[in-house]
Amino acid sequence: MYFLISITTVLANYNTQYVTDYLKLEHNNLDASKTYLIQMIITQFPVDNYCLPIMYVLFNKQNYYDQYSYSIRANVQSVFIQQAQNITIDINCLLLEHFNNIQDFNKTMHFNLTLNEAVIQSQKSCHFPYYGLSCSFKMQKIQADYTITYKVLNNSWFYAYIVLDNHNYDILIQNKQALFGISSIPADKLNITILPTFFTNFEVIDSKNQEKSISLTREGNISDYIFIFGLFNFNTTHNQEITISFISLSDMEYFPLWAIIILISIFLFGIFMASIIFLSFKRQYRKLTQIQPSLDRKILNKYMPNKIVDSKMIHETCSVCLIQFENKEKYRHTPCNHNFHDQCLADWTIKQANCPVCRQSLQELDIQKLIKQKAQQPKKNEEVNEKVQLKEDDQQQQSDRGALYIRFVPTPFRISCRIDLDNCPKEEHSPQMIQFDGTPKNQSQRDLYKNQDRIVE
Repeated sequence: MYFLISITTVLANYNTQYVTDYLKLEHNNLDASKTYLIQMIITQFPVDNYCLPIMYVLFNKQNYYDQYSYSIRANVQSVFIQQAQNITIDINCLLLEHFNNIQDFNKTMHFNLTLNEAVIQSQKSCHFPYYGLSCSFKMQKIQADYTITYKVLNNSWFYAYIVLDNHNYDILIQNKQALFGISSIPADKLNITILPTFFTNFEVIDSKNQEKSISLTREGNISDYIFIFGLFNFNTTHNQEITISFISLSDMEYFPLWAIIILISIFLFGIFMASIIFLSFKRQYRKLTQIQPSLDRKILNKYMPNKIVDSKMIHETCSVCLIQFENKEKYRHTPCNHNFHDQCLADWTIKQANCPVCRQSLQELDIQKLIKQKAQQPKKNEEVNEKVQLKEDDQQQQSDRGALYIRFVPTPFRISCRIDLDNCPKEEHSPQMIQFDGTPKNQSQRDLYKNQDRIVE
C-alpha cells in the first residue's frame, strides 16, 4: 500500500501542467503475482489540437498502450499489466502527420496518472452498428445519392455508415471553413463494430479547402459493401457543421435517357415561354407607340354601325370630303342625323370626338343623353302645343269679351233683319236699331256696320 501511495505521490508532481516532449517514470519491486491497472485521465487536451497524448507502459521488454482510447481521442487511457516487477511509463504527445510542418504549437495538457490493483476485464464488443463502452450509441445510416449536413460537437468524433450498391462513389466534402478530420473503414459485412481512428485512412480537411473529394473504391464486385465514416471536429470550443455528398461514378459515365428527356423538355418549355413573353412585349409596345384616337372605335361600331348607301342617298354629299355618296358605298349615320363616309368619320374621330357638322359630342355618355332626349321630344312637343293652344284660346276670349257673335250666311234671297244693340258704342253712325239687307249686293253696308259696331260675324 505504501508503494501505491508513493507512486501516486510521485505522479502527482506531473498532473497539473505538462510542457516537455515526454514524461518518463520508472519503478521497480512490483508484486509479479498481482495485476495492476495504470490509467491516464486527461483533463485538458493541448489547445492547438495538433498532437494526441498517449501513455506507453514498458515491461518484459514490450511496449503496451491503449490503442483504442488513443485512436478515438478518449479522455481515459488504461493499460493492464501482470507478472511484472519493473515498469516504465512514458507519456508523450504525438503530432498528427498533417501538422508535421507546423512550428511553435502548444503541447500543454492536464492529466492525472494512477496505478491500482485490478482484475483484467475483457473489452466488450458491440454488435454493428452500435458502439460505446455500454454499446448504447448507434451510428447513423447515410443514403447514397443524397447530400446531408452534420453538426459535430467540439473536440469529438461523429460516426456514420453507408451501404453502397455495385458502383463506386466519390465523397464530396464541404467543411464551411472549419478544421475537420475524416476517417473511413471499408468492409464487406460486419458483425462487430469497428470504429474509424486517426490511423485508419485519416485525412485532415483544412479550413482553407472549402471542398475535398475522396474516392470510395470497393474491393471486388461485392454487394452491400459498407463504408464506416468518422468525422472529428478539431475545434475545442464550438460545434461545427460539415456537408457530405455521395456521387456515383457509374452514373457519371453515361447520361440517362430520362435526364435527356427532362433537359429537352426544359429547353422547349423555355423557348415556348420566351415566345409568349416576346409576343406580349410586342403587343404592349404597339399599344404604347400607336396613336390613340380621340374616339374609341368601339363607340363607332356600337352607335354608328356601317351601312350601305342606297339610291336615295346618291345625291347627298359627305361633309368631310365634300364628295357625293356612291351606290353600295359604306357610310355611317350619326345620332345627330348626319351621314359620312366610313373612312372619313374614322379619320375625323382620330383627332376630334364630335360631329363634323353640328359639333355634337360623340362620346358614349353624350350619345346616350341625345338618344334619351329624342325619345322624350314628341311628348314635349305635344305638351308645348297644348300650352300654346290654351294660351291662344285665353287671349281670344279676353279680346272678344262683351262682343256679340252673329253668324251671317250668304243667301241668294233677299233677307231683312233687325238688330237691337244694347251695348253698342254711342256713335253718330250707329243708331239703336240697325236694319240692312242680307243680299250679296249690300255686303259692303253690312260689313261697315259690323266693323264699326264690333259686330262679329
